[in-house]
Amino acid sequence: MLPSPAFIIERTKVRDNLTCLRRVKESAQIQLLFALKGFALPALMPDILQVADGVAASSLNEALLGYLHSRKPVHLYAPAYRPSDVPELIPITSTWIFNSLEAYHRWVAHLPESMEIGLRVNPHYGYAGADIYNPGRPGSRLGVPPTATTQPLPSRITGLHVHTLCEANAEAFAVLIQSLLEQFAPWLHSIRWLNLGGGHLITRVGYDIDLFIETIHHLRKRLPHLERLSIEPSAAFVWEAGYLQAQVLDITETAGRQWAMLDVSFTAHMPDTLEMPYKPIIREALPHPDFAYHTYWMGGVTCLAGDEMGPYSFVRPLELGQTLTFHDMAHYTFVKTTLFNGVAHPALVVKEENGYRIVKAFDFEDYRRRLSNG
Repeated sequence: MLPSPAFIIERTKVRDNLTCLRRVKESAQIQLLFALKGFALPALMPDILQVADGVAASSLNEALLGYLHSRKPVHLYAPAYRPSDVPELIPITSTWIFNSLEAYHRWVAHLPESMEIGLRVNPHYGYAGADIYNPGRPGSRLGVPPTATTQPLPSRITGLHVHTLCEANAEAFAVLIQSLLEQFAPWLHSIRWLNLGGGHLITRVGYDIDLFIETIHHLRKRLPHLERLSIEPSAAFVWEAGYLQAQVLDITETAGRQWAMLDVSFTAHMPDTLEMPYKPIIREALPHPDFAYHTYWMGGVTCLAGDEMGPYSFVRPLELGQTLTFHDMAHYTFVKTTLFNGVAHPALVVKEENGYRIVKAFDFEDYRRRLSNG
């Protein structure tokens, strides 16, 4: 019997996504970098790294994880770098991307001549469901603005990095490329490579793969000198390949509202649902609330007043101990969870073709180790 709660990742669905991504990679002749910020489960990295050409990391811990479990090139970008991390990052990093020219000038002398150095740019076009996820919004701290192109690009910068999409379609990608070509023309002709960032939801049903490939080919015609084009999706690798399994602990009513109290938390285990916000799908519920049926609000297990979601409607009344399944909970879930309130952290489980494998089950020692040495 599986522990509850649990994040369950379905290996066969990950492999379906990888088949799609491999086809796009070969047709567009681009490199795929696996961005650890959205999904970082070593148990599935051997599968992913059969298709990905390297990993994209945004911290020392991510860089170390990617290097240790892949031995493939580590492409590093962070909004800022801690001085104490730099000596450890240098020997495991192949491409180092700076967020500003000021940071570049501060650190470039510390980096070996053999290292590829890039600069993040921001064409002030972004596509995201909410401003919190939109790096292209006005006043964004992420990336150098177009006004910087009045100065020549420093000679050691061999490539540019742009990332202003979030779960975007191919049409948004085409607009981004046009914005990049218009805003950063003075620099684009003096670089050797271009990293087009993440947010490309290539494996979502309905994504226009042909338009994506056409846009890449158009970019190559405009910039034929480029030696390398890459993207660094994260969600696309594991889109709809996992779920969060929860259990009903209590059923109660307040002011005419029925509550199903769960052993999971929206704030601690599914933080994007409150930050975006969005309402996650429960597979056992009706597609839309219908008060002609049994309707409940879901209560999270923490003491936060806003740790809740709803309403959801069901054909039959919920029961104590019943399992509920939150759909599409592989990407940006367990990489963002917290141990707030000391609540039980969901186990990490891989669903194999012949059964389930518990990769990690969390206990009191995991909680204590975060707070003390003993």
